[in-house]
Amino acid sequence: MIPLLLTRQQFSRSTAFRLTTRVTSVIQDGTSATRSFSTATMLPPVLPPPSPPQPQTSIEKKGLVGKLMSRYSIQESQQRIRVAEAFFQAATRQGADPMWFGPGRIPRNFRNRHALLTMHVWFLHKRLISDKIDEDSALMIQEELFNILWEDTTSQIRKEGVTELLVNKNLLQVQQYTFLHLTNYDHIYTELLDKPAERLKELRKLVWQHIFVRDESMKNRTDQLDRIAWYIEANYQNIVMQWPDEYYRKGLVAWVNLPDFHDLKDENGDIMPLNPVDPDDILPEPWLRNITLKGVEYYWNPVTMKSSWERPREETAAP
Repeated sequence: MIPLLLTRQQFSRSTAFRLTTRVTSVIQDGTSATRSFSTATMLPPVLPPPSPPQPQTSIEKKGLVGKLMSRYSIQESQQRIRVAEAFFQAATRQGADPMWFGPGRIPRNFRNRHALLTMHVWFLHKRLISDKIDEDSALMIQEELFNILWEDTTSQIRKEGVTELLVNKNLLQVQQYTFLHLTNYDHIYTELLDKPAERLKELRKLVWQHIFVRDESMKNRTDQLDRIAWYIEANYQNIVMQWPDEYYRKGLVAWVNLPDFHDLKDENGDIMPLNPVDPDDILPEPWLRNITLKGVEYYWNPVTMKSSWERPREETAAP
């Protein structure tokens, strides 16, 4: 089950993989992780059902008293909020990477951007519900993660200029197609784990339906759909099956690299010119875009914890 908005917490939030590709990701603490994915057959592998982390690398299972103490502990509650926030920020940064909208040719509309975000949230959700060592804590982190998602979605709806009287109505509509999007992933990675060809076909269909929002001009661009489908496949293995338990419990996320969008072929098989990244999407490191509850965008530096209404200049990037 994917939770709806429950209670609002009182805190503020100021490649196509061709042949064998070695993917190096940097986790938030600076640790690098290298993983290999083979697509020589152009089909994903048969996958086993997700297995829980090994007990020796995880915390001990909690009894009833331990669960109650964990649930109502202020310290542990704050830690769960921090982990959920770290998960959401990781999903936000990866889903908003300028490469999706430049070379990836994904439209910048609300629904396309929301689909990219929720795709990454689904990977984290799937890992959380696969946790059989501390299920109670994982469930509470998942609830918090979706609370943050719906709070952010509400802010994004306001940013679109929707009148306040219609914000909740629009939120319900977004939740409906979000749940459909996420349950499609659930179906693919539950029923089709041992059917690689069918899984790839369904992933391609899902990308067209939700990320490209049934854009008819994209329906037959198999090369482009395949590259994003392979990205989903690689991240499923990365997050659900291979994410080290010690990093997972600290909220440290290492995604695989974005698809390589060079030499994309159109529906006729002709190579398209590389679509450049919009300069407006490029901010000086380490500045990020953020949004207030009222839907007003601002800029935030996670290193110095400074925020600004004005776009940061290059000379203000350094802490």
